Amino acid sequence: MSSLTEKQKNYIEAHYRTKSSKEIAKNLNVQSALVRDYIGNTLFKKQGRGRHFLFAVVLVILPLFILLVLELFLRIANYGGDLSLVLTRKIDGHKFYQINKHVARRYFPGDELTVPDARDAVFEYKKSAKTFRIFCLGGSTTAGFPYQYNATFPSLLYDRLHLLFPQKNFEVINVGISAINSFSVLDFTHELVHYQPDLFLIYMGHNEFYGALGVASTRSLGENRTFIKLYLKLEKSRLFLLFRDIIFKLKKLFATKSSGASTLMEAVAADKSIPLGGKKYNIAKRNFSANLAEILDIIQKHRTPVLVSTLVSNLKDQPPFKSIFSAGLQKKDDWERLFKNGVQFEDNKKYEEALADFFNARALDAQPAKLHFRLGQCYEKLSQFDLALKEYRLARDLDAIRFRAPGEFNEVIRKVCAQKNAPVVEMGKVFQQNSPHGIPGDNLFLEHLHPRFEGNYLIADAFCRMMSEKNIILPADKWPWDRDAGKQQNMDRAYVTDLDIEVANYRVNNLTAHWPFKTQRIIRPRGNTAYDALLEKTVEAMVRRRIPWNEGHYRVARFLAKNGKYEKAEREYRAVIKVMPYDFYPYLFLGNLLMEQKKFLAAEQAYKKSLARSPAFPFAYAKLGLLFLKQNLPQQAKPYLQKAVRAGERSKQFTDTDLARAKYLLALAYSQLNELQAAKKEAQQALHLSSDDQRVKMLLKKINRAMALKR
Repeated sequence: MSSLTEKQKNYIEAHYRTKSSKEIAKNLNVQSALVRDYIGNTLFKKQGRGRHFLFAVVLVILPLFILLVLELFLRIANYGGDLSLVLTRKIDGHKFYQINKHVARRYFPGDELTVPDARDAVFEYKKSAKTFRIFCLGGSTTAGFPYQYNATFPSLLYDRLHLLFPQKNFEVINVGISAINSFSVLDFTHELVHYQPDLFLIYMGHNEFYGALGVASTRSLGENRTFIKLYLKLEKSRLFLLFRDIIFKLKKLFATKSSGASTLMEAVAADKSIPLGGKKYNIAKRNFSANLAEILDIIQKHRTPVLVSTLVSNLKDQPPFKSIFSAGLQKKDDWERLFKNGVQFEDNKKYEEALADFFNARALDAQPAKLHFRLGQCYEKLSQFDLALKEYRLARDLDAIRFRAPGEFNEVIRKVCAQKNAPVVEMGKVFQQNSPHGIPGDNLFLEHLHPRFEGNYLIADAFCRMMSEKNIILPADKWPWDRDAGKQQNMDRAYVTDLDIEVANYRVNNLTAHWPFKTQRIIRPRGNTAYDALLEKTVEAMVRRRIPWNEGHYRVARFLAKNGKYEKAEREYRAVIKVMPYDFYPYLFLGNLLMEQKKFLAAEQAYKKSLARSPAFPFAYAKLGLLFLKQNLPQQAKPYLQKAVRAGERSKQFTDTDLARAKYLLALAYSQLNELQAAKKEAQQALHLSSDDQRVKMLLKKINRAMALKR
C-alpha cells in the first residue's frame, strides 16, 4: 500500500499521541514508514503552524491587554481629573447636570499658565416639558470676560426671555471659555447635542490664530485639521493624557527658557506676526470655515435650530498691535519720514496736510496697519465717516498680531451659513447703529474686543430678536413684545453691581498692562471713601481667588446694609440669587435684609424660598418664626420655631448658642399663647445652653410670675 486513505489518516490523528507508529501500522495493516512519514511531515508541521499563529495572536493581544489595564488603572486613579464637558451633581438631594469648570484642561496641558475656567452652569437632569434649553458657544466674549456672571450676554438673554415668557423655564447655558477656538467648539458640539438642546447660539472666530490648537498658538498641533480632530478624540483616553503630559514635561524640561508670560493672551501666542493672506493666515481661515461647517452639520443632523453671529471688535479706539511692511520694500526710511510728518500734522489738527503725507506713504507701501488707523482718524475728524470706517477696518485686518478676527472671517461666516441654511445675526450692524457716526469704539468695548456691559446687552438683544424673526419658541407675530421693558430697565434687572464693574475694570487694567498692549487702560479709578476702599479690597480678594464670587457680594451687601444703603444691598443679594438660584443662603440673607426694613411679606417669601431649597435648614425656620413674632402672630410663629428647634438639634450647623436662641423664641411664642408649661420648659433648656443670656432669664421670671398668678 503506497498511500493512506482519509479514514486511515483520521485514525492516525486520533491515536498518534497515545500509540506508537508500529502499533498504529499494525492496526491499520499498513507499513510503519507511511505512518511515521504522515506524523512527521504533516501532523507536526500543522501543529507548528498552529503554535506560530497562537504566538502571533498573543503578541498582538498582550500589549493591548496591558494598555487596557493601564487605562483602567488611570481611570480608577482619576489621572488628569475629570475632563468631561458635562458632570452630574446633587443639590439638596436633587440631581442636576453641570458644565465642568475644568474642561479646558483638555486643551491646555501643563501648569505654567492659568487654565481658563468654564462657567459651571447648572441645568436640569430630567428636562421638564416647559424647559427651553439654549447652549451658547464661543470664546472669551461668550464667556463674558472681564465680567464674571450677570453682565454676560447669555445671562442678559436669559433675563430678557424670562421677562417675555414668564410661564417657561429657560436654561441659557454659557459654554464659552477664554482662549479656545472653533476646534474646541466643535469638540463640545459633538457632546452637547445629546443633552436635549432647543437652540444653539454661536459667537466665535476671534481666537482662530492664538486660541488652543490654533495655527499660531503655543498650544498648536500643527496645520493638519485631520490630525487635530484625531487628537481631540484620543484625548478622551487617560493613557493618551499620560503620554501627552510626559511629552509636555520633557519639552518643558529641555526648553531653553520659560515663556515669562504674564497674561493668557501672551502665553498662548507663539507666532507674533501673521501677515494678511500669508500661509498661516490662510490655514486658520480654512480651518475656521471647515470647523464651522461641521459644527452646523452636527447641530442640524439633530434637528436643532442654530443662530450664528458675525464678529465685532473695537475699531475706533484700538490702534493696531503690530504693523509690518511689504516684503522687499526699498524705501522704508522715506516711508517712515512721511508717516512721522503726517502724525505731526495730525497732532496739530492739520488733517488735510496729514492726509497728504499719509497718501504719499501709502503710495510707497500700503501694508502697515498703523497707516490706515491714522487715515481713519483723519477722515473721522474731517467728518468723512464712511471713509474713516473703511480705513479703521483695514487697520484691523492688516494688524499682524491677530487677536481681532479680520473682516474676511465674517465673510466666511456668511458663506458657510448660507450653504447650510443657518441664520446669521449681523452683529456688526447692531454695534454700528449704537455707535457715534457708525464707528464702534470705547463706547461699547473695554479694550480690543471685549464688550462693555452695554455691548453685551446689545449682543443678547440681537440674538433675542433673531429668535423672534426665525419663529423660535413662537411664530414671530406671537412674540409678546408688549411685556418687554426698555433698554435701561432691562439692564437694571440684570443686577450688575458696582462690585461686578470693579472686578471687570481690575481685570482689564491688568490685561492692558502687558503685551501686546502699548498703553494700560485705567478704567474709572474709584475715589477714597470707605465704600471705595471696601470694593478695592474685595475685588483683589476675589480676583486672587482668596474668596469666592458670592462671598464678595455678601461682604459688600453687609457693608451697604450697615450704612443704610438697603436698595443697593438688596441688589447684591439678588445678583447672587440670579447666579445661584438653587442655593438657600442668598435667600436667607435677603430675608434678613427685608425683615430689617420691616418688609415682612417680601421677607417671608425670601425665607420660604430658602426653605424650599433646603427643607432641613434650621435657620430659615427660626427666621420665619421670628418674622411672625415681630408681627405679633405667635400662633403662626410656633410651628416654624418648633421645626427650627427639632432641625437644630439634629444639625451640625446649629451651635449651642443658635439652639438656645431658637428655644428662647419658641418659649416666647408659647408664653404669648399662654402655654406656660411648654414655655417654661423651652426657656429652661435655653438657659442651660446659654447661662449668661439675660433675655432668657427675664423671660423665665415673667413665665414663673404668670404661672404663680394662675395658681
